[in-house]
Amino acid sequence: MEMLKQRENCGTGPITIDLNDEWHLSSLDNTIQATSSVPGQVHLDLIRSGHLTEDPYYGTNYVSESMRRIIATTWVLTKEFFIGKDTSFTAAFLDCEGLDTIASITLNGSEIGKAENQFLRHLFDATGALQVGQNTLQVQFGDAVHFAEERAGIYPYYVPDMFNMSAAQHGFPRRNFIRKEQVCSFSWDWGPAFAPCGIWRPISLKLDEQGILVKDWNLLTSFNTGKSCWEVKVCMDIISDRDQLLNLQAVFRNGLASFEHQVAVHRGDTKAQHSFFLDEASVKRWWPKGYGEQTLYSLDVTLVNEKSIATASHSFRCGFKTCELVQDPLAKEQLGDAFCFRVNGVDIFAKGANWIPGHVFDSLMTMDKKRQLLSSCIAANMNMIRIWGGGRYETDEFYQLCSELGIMVWQEFMFACALYPTDDAFLENVRQEVSYQVSRLMVHPCIVLWSGNNENQEFMVKNWDKATALNPYLFTVDYHKLYIETIMATVQEIDKSRSFISTSPSAGLVSKSPYTERYVLQDFERGLYGDVHFYDYKNNGLHVEHYPKARFASEYGAQSMPCFRNWKKVSPSNDWHPMSRFSVHRNHHGNGQQEMLQQIEFQFQLPHAVSKYYHSDPLIVLSIDACTRGKLFDLFCYMTQCVQARSITCQTEHYIRNRSSASRTMGALYWQLNDIWPAPTWSSIEHGGTICFTTCLSDLGQWKPLHYFIKNAFAEVLVSGFQSPEGRSFDIYLCNDRPVSIKGKLNVQSWDIASSGLRAELTFSFQVEPFSSKKIATVESQDLLGEDENNPRLLVAEAAVAHDTCSDETIAMLPQIFPCRSAFPIAAGLQKTDPGISVSPFGLRQDEDTSATSFEIHITLQSTAVAGLVWLEWTRDDIVGHFQENAIWLLPCQPKSIVFYGSGEAPSNIQESELQVKSLYDAVRCEALLE
Repeated sequence: MEMLKQRENCGTGPITIDLNDEWHLSSLDNTIQATSSVPGQVHLDLIRSGHLTEDPYYGTNYVSESMRRIIATTWVLTKEFFIGKDTSFTAAFLDCEGLDTIASITLNGSEIGKAENQFLRHLFDATGALQVGQNTLQVQFGDAVHFAEERAGIYPYYVPDMFNMSAAQHGFPRRNFIRKEQVCSFSWDWGPAFAPCGIWRPISLKLDEQGILVKDWNLLTSFNTGKSCWEVKVCMDIISDRDQLLNLQAVFRNGLASFEHQVAVHRGDTKAQHSFFLDEASVKRWWPKGYGEQTLYSLDVTLVNEKSIATASHSFRCGFKTCELVQDPLAKEQLGDAFCFRVNGVDIFAKGANWIPGHVFDSLMTMDKKRQLLSSCIAANMNMIRIWGGGRYETDEFYQLCSELGIMVWQEFMFACALYPTDDAFLENVRQEVSYQVSRLMVHPCIVLWSGNNENQEFMVKNWDKATALNPYLFTVDYHKLYIETIMATVQEIDKSRSFISTSPSAGLVSKSPYTERYVLQDFERGLYGDVHFYDYKNNGLHVEHYPKARFASEYGAQSMPCFRNWKKVSPSNDWHPMSRFSVHRNHHGNGQQEMLQQIEFQFQLPHAVSKYYHSDPLIVLSIDACTRGKLFDLFCYMTQCVQARSITCQTEHYIRNRSSASRTMGALYWQLNDIWPAPTWSSIEHGGTICFTTCLSDLGQWKPLHYFIKNAFAEVLVSGFQSPEGRSFDIYLCNDRPVSIKGKLNVQSWDIASSGLRAELTFSFQVEPFSSKKIATVESQDLLGEDENNPRLLVAEAAVAHDTCSDETIAMLPQIFPCRSAFPIAAGLQKTDPGISVSPFGLRQDEDTSATSFEIHITLQSTAVAGLVWLEWTRDDIVGHFQENAIWLLPCQPKSIVFYGSGEAPSNIQESELQVKSLYDAVRCEALLE
């Protein structure tokens, strides 16, 4: 029994009693008893209490019998609390912001509600069950996997999902029959299946003592074209014990404006809304990063009763912008439609990545970790993230931070890679979910698009399951019923200020009125309409002719391993081989390990002994010592990250170059930004931090080489070059994402890698218009590479760019490396010369004004020969942050100064030996280990 805390409100209103923190957990048969932490997940409670001794992330524990038993067990969470005699209330409601997922709720033995949707907030009437004195609240969670299978079993026909019985997934089927986070519950090609349950969002008790309870406050700002002014719509869902008139007061804290309006409420439930209007010029608009300021306003709203008593209040943080997804036909002579985000009348080239859940167990994905990931987006020059539809809707704090940082959000509803049931109960469940989420999130100016699902229309059109080929009309009707008649209709009823698309990738619209989508297979593949998802695991990632000429690339990627420092913490040393049982098991993308090895062979001709080892029977690791096998596997991890970085960056630059081409490409969102666990995935930032209390990975998310490469590719000014498919020439582009024209000089150098000599140097002048890309030169390959293909060359381009066409001040860009079609023959080229990389003594700096929240470490690198893809990595887990540059090429006798930007308190006693330096030459060193 517990005396509960009363949570402070921002104004007068119902008493809110916090029910979070300590609960009691038990299995239904009472064989397991433990203390529970709320919000949280049962798995974590069992780890804390010692009932679960296996680390869920280590080895193949995630598919162990004990893990599966947790899913199949019915769990009961119990909270005892006391209501004093002096507590007066006329109504009581249990406010559950998130229950995961199949739950029944009882208070003092009386059932007050049920839940079967993880993405809904539930408000249960507890008035009749709550009593003065001791109270017992219980939430019972059932087996979500069994629930889904049971629902699928009684459905009148088979409804397919993409990963239904995939052997590589190690998951569960029928995820499409339950409204629950799909990736961490049922598995994905980059995530495990834990199917966690619990009270995963805050829970509280609301006691009404004045006859008024506002269940929901919501706000929408939009531009009213009819009145040529800004509209501020306040929406309220009010429970009242009588008919009455209330006074709605709205005040902007900065003195922008204040308003009042009478609201009539009726006994019972009233949905009320009222709009206020502001002159167009009276507010500053919110802009995405790189296009203007991220102006936000604080608005306080209050309901006052007839006795002039404030009965409820709320505060919003909002912004003002216009946004639309432009899908208009292109010029008459060009086939296809545009696909472009227009914010405040300006067409934005979207630069960013896809966001997935950052942890299997959501309560461990703290706001600090999310802040670090979003800050890494800003550091990499991104302006958009796509919140993918197989995960979870994020918290308001997350979207608030996106708004503050200027990160646009493409928000999907949680449907992915499957078709879904469309019975009345399921559709009503979805309608409530969409209504709640749109109403909750529409206040955030960062959100620029509502999207119905991930790849579900493509699933149907391309017949990823034979069921759709056998009965395409059935599933087309179902698709329209779910995404158009239910989801789109619900979205547009609430928020008309943002565009809606039913799916990604999409093939665009035949017409807007009547609303008719283009269900044509060829249009998904041609890239003339809608957005594109594109993955190519068979061809060399540097061969641009295989990439589509798309209007908008919203998914594309390549796999890599985690860093070895993280991998070895979740794997036994006997499995440190690319094709070991564990490596293959952990990679949920079928043939993923072979494909990464193939890309390494495409882009780097490894020494023969190293290549033979990687392709040998994985049991070979038993014949060599752990130290040697660790170095060889470390090299493999590093090489996969290098080819991932080069491949995805090559594709990204392809889309940026095509901005001003006939393709009219206006977005590049690679797959994927972050990881849900340490595994081979497509991420540019590793999973990090403490997981499950037993394993601690390096920092809170180490950048892979890809993230450093993307930072350069997404810069405002980019020099980009590629070799023609025939290998005869190089096309060199300059891409300008600034609002002014730029001019300058471009210098291109060709370095012989084997001899470390400068073999050629060319200079070009350029002038490029705002928000455009332009080819500024075509150079014959032999002018840069010479005639000897056995002598690998490094092509380095550096531009001096004026601020604009009227300015003489220049800005030196970072050197760009052009990819060549031929592989870098490490064995033939780099083994002849040890690059002799040295690190000078480095200095630690910490500003006193930062309150020990950040620090800098200054490093100088130097080499005696060309050094390829030099990678810096701390061996200490307490050094958190990222380098100014990484995975770089060093030129001989040209010192390179690099800053490491650390977060948190500066570590003590840093030694130079704690900075690990790798390069392509490590492949030669590893060859020596095998001799």
